Parts: sequence; structure tokens; C-alpha cells
Amino acid sequence: MVGVSETEREVIQADAFEALGELPDDFAHAAVVDYPWEFDYENGTNRMGYDRQKHGDEGENPMFEMAEDEALPILLGELERVLVDGAWLFCLADDRFQDVVRTSLQDAEQLVFRRNWAWTPGRMGMGYYGRVSHYPIPVATNGETERYVQDRGTLVNVDGRAESEYSTAKPLALYRKLLASPVLDDGERILEPFCGSAPGAAVASERDLSYWGCDVDAEAVELARGHLRQSRLVPDGGACNQRCVDTETERSEGSQ
Repeated sequence: MVGVSETEREVIQADAFEALGELPDDFAHAAVVDYPWEFDYENGTNRMGYDRQKHGDEGENPMFEMAEDEALPILLGELERVLVDGAWLFCLADDRFQDVVRTSLQDAEQLVFRRNWAWTPGRMGMGYYGRVSHYPIPVATNGETERYVQDRGTLVNVDGRAESEYSTAKPLALYRKLLASPVLDDGERILEPFCGSAPGAAVASERDLSYWGCDVDAEAVELARGHLRQSRLVPDGGACNQRCVDTETERSEGSQ
């Protein structure tokens, strides 16, 4: 079977709120949104290992710029346009702001809020005291859908330790389960704005998937491109040998 063309996979360093507006209609078949909420709240543990000496004030590091709540409905409106009818949309959240996400999904013009899925990370190496035992994932489809998920439940139980040390990293196993067929089938495209450590790019590398991702943080973009360059063993034992194309490099070389 002919794999996805290398030009069908792209990662850019850009503001997702602006970059989504440049995508064509009906561009992707599923999206995972890890919305950039405030990361630097005080809990006495220097959350996510944030090193102020290394990064300086939060305002100097684009990874820590908070997107306002009011921007979420605008983002969802763009996703309604760029996702095909019936596409799935997963919004990673937690108990502090799941209500905002759910309400925005319910109020969207075209999106149909399905329910909260949940991720149970288990022990993450920091103990249990004062920690939530699950993270909500508000889920919607772009209008009605025929891609009904019937072979698995809404509770995803995977180890909370991510493969990357990136501050907002999520486990690859979580994305594998979220995006398994019928959510995404071979040859279709996953959309990952605010890609962070880009587990969606790793899934695209494992499977015959197209990919589009963006992030304002240069480290996140390099992580995503690294995922797409690598040949990985897929969970069923097969292999994928798709290579990432640095589209910005190609464009610059082509213009010389």
C-alpha cells in the first residue's frame, strides 16, 4: 500500500489562532486540542519542573503565555470549518477548567458535544496526596457522525509518564487510544494545534496518517518534526518508515 506523501505532513512554528485561519475547509479528520491555559499557578511544588533561572519570567517564554478563555470559542469556530463533517475533536482538560471547555463546545454553532471522556494516569512519580486521579477530556464531533466508537469505553487508563520531558507532555499511549479507528483511518489527517511534545505526530509516524501541527514554542516544533522523521515500531508489531519533511527548509531551498 502506498503511504502518505511526505508533503502531507507539516509542522510550523506559529500562533495556532492565526495559523488555523490559513487552512482550507474540510482539511482534517480529527483534532486534539491541548489548550494553553495558565501553567504557573502556585501549588508549592514548582509545577512541571519550571526553571525560572533557565527560562526567566513567564512573559519571556512563549510557552507560558496564557490564551484567554474568550479565545476558545473563536478557535472552535475555526475548527468547525477546517474539520470534515463528522470529525472527532478531543479537548484535553482537567477539573479546573473542564466546565469552560464543555460550555464552549455546547454553545458552538456546529459542534455536537458528546460527553466527557477521561484519562486515568495512575501514579506519575509524585505521589497521590492532593492530586486528581483522572483528567477530563471533553469530546465533540463536527456535526453528526457515522464514526461511532463502539469497541472501547470512555475511560482511558494509561501510564501518566510521557516519553518526553517537555513540560506539557502527554503519553503517546493516550493518543494511540484516542485516535484509533474509527476516529481516524489510514490516509486521513490529524490536526494538532498547540502541539507541545506532539504525541499526535508520533501517532502519524506509526500509522499511515497525514499530520498538521503548530506551536509557538520552537522546542515543541522540533520535537514534532523529530517524531515525524523517525521510523517507529507500531503497536501490532509492524513498522512505519515515513520521513518528516521540514517544509520551511524546503521552501527556503526552493526559493534560492
